[in-house]
Amino acid sequence: MAKPSLYSVLETQSRDPRFAPFVHQDAYGVWGLKPQPLPEIILKLVLGILVAPLKATLTVLGLALACNTCRVEKYLMPVLSISKEYRAAWTLYWGKIWIRLALFGLGFLSVSWIKLDHLDVRKQAETETEAPVIVSNHMGWSDILVHMSRSWPAFVAKEGIDKVPIVGYISQHIGCIYAMRAIKETSKSAAVQLKDRIAAKAIDPTSSVRPMLVFPEGTTTNGRYLCKFKTGAFLAGAPVRPVVMHFLNQDYVSPSWESINIKRHIFIMMATLFHKVICYELPIYYPSYAEKQDPVLFAENVRQNMLSYCGNQGVPNLIPCDSTLENKLEYHKLSKATIAEHSGKFRKSIKKE
Repeated sequence: MAKPSLYSVLETQSRDPRFAPFVHQDAYGVWGLKPQPLPEIILKLVLGILVAPLKATLTVLGLALACNTCRVEKYLMPVLSISKEYRAAWTLYWGKIWIRLALFGLGFLSVSWIKLDHLDVRKQAETETEAPVIVSNHMGWSDILVHMSRSWPAFVAKEGIDKVPIVGYISQHIGCIYAMRAIKETSKSAAVQLKDRIAAKAIDPTSSVRPMLVFPEGTTTNGRYLCKFKTGAFLAGAPVRPVVMHFLNQDYVSPSWESINIKRHIFIMMATLFHKVICYELPIYYPSYAEKQDPVLFAENVRQNMLSYCGNQGVPNLIPCDSTLENKLEYHKLSKATIAEHSGKFRKSIKKE
């Protein structure tokens, strides 16, 4: 009896309901390792050789121009005695344009933003204002660029990002907060900084300080689920702007970087001609007194509010789930052990031959 293939074993492991939000779901299957027909392999090789370098060049160009825009604001404009308000507005305007160019390079030919009305028609339409914090579902490394092309927010980044060329300077300029999740001390410090930053922005919404972008699930998913929220974005008790992101062509090649090797995912993304994303901006959520006193209640009510919009006003359905980062790490550990075991068997069979 023939032994099951690596992919069939990985597919079986992925059926555990706890792992459902973290399973890579597109034509390339679990971990992006599903065997592909010959025409698809040839197509990806051709696009990878002819198109991917052009897309990569555009992406780097967009990021470099955004970085230089930040440098001009910091170093040149003060010398020219340009007001702080104008400098901030100038960077906001051009920064968003250059990030959109970077997204175009990645293949995002369509990035749509739809502002939704209150489900309760009795509520008055909100005045145009900027919430101190934006909360969004999280699917991968392109999410931050999509949000930056809209609102140029600061965000909590992994420690060390500030040292990455181009990207690091942009993150410093917009005021990102750095933390290492595995080190509790830095995580606690980041939570305090996040609370203080949001509170300060809530007190003075017109300040040049950028709003904070937070992904309250605390990890990425495959874009079909909405996990429980962590409380970091809600500790300050400030109004939040919920956003639901949705990739339109994710059944073929999903921009969701979920349980797939980063190099493999980038190659498949760059060797795909285009991607589309729609972002649904929900009305600003103003917490009640009880929610301000209880971040856990606030977080869950915002999550339920986002879920209530799913299936309404064109927003796609997201499945609520209780899976956690720990479940994701367990799934990754199991899958990587399986991949390593099969790789070892493959090497042994070659040596025997």
